[in-house]
Amino acid sequence: MIDTIKYPLKITTQGYSVIASGVVHTLGTEVKFELANLIIKYKFITDSNGVKFDADVVNGELVINLYNFSSSLGEGKLEPAEIGTLGGKRLFATWFVNTVQSNLRQFNYTFLLMDD
Repeated sequence: MIDTIKYPLKITTQGYSVIASGVVHTLGTEVKFELANLIIKYKFITDSNGVKFDADVVNGELVINLYNFSSSLGEGKLEPAEIGTLGGKRLFATWFVNTVQSNLRQFNYTFLLMDD
């Protein structure tokens, strides 16, 4: 009998530990993540003021508004943005969005904790 050896994956980069990363194919104007006791929503909004983002806490949920993310080449925030704390550590997020058409998007995300 051969013992099964498990190799857990641990990813670190520039003083951060990656705790979750992936791609979501969106069909609407919102993507919602539940990470431990935190709820993080990304909302896609169209207006005439150019590409930008802002954030607010609404009903205990962090809502990150992504304005005018409509490029097929992609756009986002690759430098980690601090969004809260998790397990006593500073929590950061990055995202990158490729828009195929209207509300069809490829949403790339990474959640990171700052290493001590």
